[in-house]
Amino acid sequence: MSAKRVLIVANKWWEADPLCGVLIHNKARPAALTNFRYLRYPAPRAIPTKCEPRIVFDCADATVELWCLEELMNPAVSSSSSLEKARVLPGAFAYGEPPALVIAFGTAGSREGVCVNGSVVIGRRVFIHDPMAGQTGRTDLWKVPCPDQLIESPFPAGKLVNFDEQARYAAEARFLKCPVTPAEPPLACVGNGFTSLGVVNIKNYDDYVWADSEAIAAFKDAKTGTQIGSVETTHGIIRSASEAPFLYVSGITDTEGLFDYQVAPRVYAQNFVAAHNAAIALAWLLPSMVV
Repeated sequence: MSAKRVLIVANKWWEADPLCGVLIHNKARPAALTNFRYLRYPAPRAIPTKCEPRIVFDCADATVELWCLEELMNPAVSSSSSLEKARVLPGAFAYGEPPALVIAFGTAGSREGVCVNGSVVIGRRVFIHDPMAGQTGRTDLWKVPCPDQLIESPFPAGKLVNFDEQARYAAEARFLKCPVTPAEPPLACVGNGFTSLGVVNIKNYDDYVWADSEAIAAFKDAKTGTQIGSVETTHGIIRSASEAPFLYVSGITDTEGLFDYQVAPRVYAQNFVAAHNAAIALAWLLPSMVV
C-alpha cells in the first residue's frame, strides 16, 4: 500500500523559508519527521523549470510535500493575485496521487480586539469574501466558488480538538516573541470554533483598510456560529482547490486594523517570528494530523 500523500502549501517565499528552517533543524522538529529529500531547497529565486515541492519527508505512514505557492506563480503577475494563485494550485495537486490531507500555511492577522502576536491559530474552516465582487471587467480577478459562507472541511472536528497536548507544549516551548506587542505568552490555539477569514482579489495593500472591515462585516452578517481565528488572503484559495481533508495554520503578526502599528515598524522580524512559530506548531502537531 502506498503512503498517504500530505500537502503543506505555504503562501509566500518568506513564509516558506522559516518553515523549511524549522523542518530541517533537529532541535526544532520532532523525531517523527524523517527521511528528508531536498528537491528545491535552498530555493533559487528564479522561475522553476518544473512544478515540484521544495522538500519531501516522511511522517508516520504519510509522505509530506512542502510547496511554496508564490514560487509556482508567473513572476510577471502580482504575487498577491488570487487568480494566479488559483491557476497554479492544480499543478501541485496533480504532482502525485490525490492528497489525504491539505494544510495551508502562512501569516495572518487576528480578529479585532485580540492581541495574540506570535501565537498560532490552527483550524479547519474558512470563510471567503471578495471585496471586488461588484467590479466589472473581472478578467484578472478570481471568482470565489462559495462566497460569504462557512466552508467546512472533511477533517474530523473531534480529531482536531484531541491533538497531542504534550506536543503542543513542546511546540510552545520553542516559540519566539514578536518584537512588537507580543502575546504573553505566545500560544498554539487549536479549535474547531476558529474560522479563517479570507479577503481575496486585493493587490494594493492600502485597500485592506476598507476591504478587511467589509469582510468582517460579511462574516458577522452570515452568523456562522464560529469566531474569526485569522484574517488573511490565501487559506481559502487553497481550500477551494480540493475536497481533501483540510487544515490551516496561521502565524499571527498583528491585530486586525493595526498592521501599520504592529508589522510595518519591524516588517522582517515580526513576520519571521510569526512564520517561525507557525512552523514549530505545524512540525510538532503534524504527527497527530496525519494519523
